[in-house]
Amino acid sequence: MSSNGHTSTIQRMIDEVNRSLTNVKYVIAVLSCKGGVGKSLISASLAVCLRMLGKKVAILDADMHGPSIPWMLGLESTFIGATIDGKLVPVEIDGIATVSLELLLEDKEQPVVWRGPLKTRTLIQILTSTLWGERDYMIVDLPPGTGDEALTIAQMLSKKLSGVVLVMTPNEMVKHVVSKAKRFVEALGIPMIGVVINMSYLVCPRCGARIEIFGSKAPLPGVEILGEVPLDPELARAIEQAKLIEYLSKDSESSRALREIAKKVVEHVEKS
Repeated sequence: MSSNGHTSTIQRMIDEVNRSLTNVKYVIAVLSCKGGVGKSLISASLAVCLRMLGKKVAILDADMHGPSIPWMLGLESTFIGATIDGKLVPVEIDGIATVSLELLLEDKEQPVVWRGPLKTRTLIQILTSTLWGERDYMIVDLPPGTGDEALTIAQMLSKKLSGVVLVMTPNEMVKHVVSKAKRFVEALGIPMIGVVINMSYLVCPRCGARIEIFGSKAPLPGVEILGEVPLDPELARAIEQAKLIEYLSKDSESSRALREIAKKVVEHVEKS
């Protein structure tokens, strides 16, 4: 295939993806080059808190090797539906349309052992084959790094991507790794919404002192801090028990921080 033919094929795919998302106003990607920083927690919390703000929300779990979104939303034993003509029907929970490769697998413990091209084709097929409906926001939970999935979302959703939320913990080494994600976003010309510092500190249950377990926050130059989420044993239990939605409606320091992050994202995106 000539270079012109390859370019036209990519453009056709981009057009098809955008047609499938015609009724989605804003797409927010959640990214971090570092694993284990709580990126899926921020993605799921953002979706839930946006719904609490009255927004119509969808969430796409683009992490094919380690999907966490179904578990956090209590959907780990659920399956996506399909229409007669092969369209995927998202699983709805609390008004949030949820799509994950995990929800297509009969054996939930089966590892996905795929190379990049297959992952890219699958992600595009999910985007174009899903009946997303009318949504104010779509949250895309990306796997760690700046590889196939992140590039696919950045390229295919170039006209729809309203911005990126970075996630990190307060640590110089993590800051160094996440700075690569920042450079990735800048290089592709994607709007930067801000960064969430997760596991930022612990409040001592006895004396109320703020303990910075992982060190003091090390902000990324030129990136707004959307919020700091403290370590909270109750939040950890809620995640373990798939009760994140219930937790976010409670009044705690972590739930308030997560709700405030969602408000800041709305202000940033809708004012822009």
